[in-house]
Amino acid sequence: MSWDIFIMRFPPGAGAIDEIAGDWEPPSLGSGRDVRVVLAEVLPGIEFSPGGWGDYEGPGFSVSTPVNEADDAPVAGVSLFIHGGSESAVQAALAVADALKARAFDTGSGDFLTADSAQSAFDAWRAYRDRALDQCGP
Repeated sequence: MSWDIFIMRFPPGAGAIDEIAGDWEPPSLGSGRDVRVVLAEVLPGIEFSPGGWGDYEGPGFSVSTPVNEADDAPVAGVSLFIHGGSESAVQAALAVADALKARAFDTGSGDFLTADSAQSAFDAWRAYRDRALDQCGP
């Protein structure tokens, strides 16, 4: 079970997804090559497979991210699938968004992540994960 974060250059004035116009087109985060370079700078040691999946092992958490666009193709958004319980994951998600000059969206809560809200969003996800795993049993 992962904490799923979507990073895109959402309109800065939008406080919620439903405030974004239906015909809005997201600006590119850069080319596939550029985005992979940024991810490698923020997540040192990330390894990309030939198919474009990036896998990163951090302190107490891991991130998987598909960036399968060609080197010169534009990338509209980046998904981060975060596993583990370390609070370092929160800072990693915010750092990726910041480095891409974009905003992070928590798909579970339906809210944008900010420095003020990210920790509580992560805590809510961990609590949900723990309840779900407890219901599955050993």
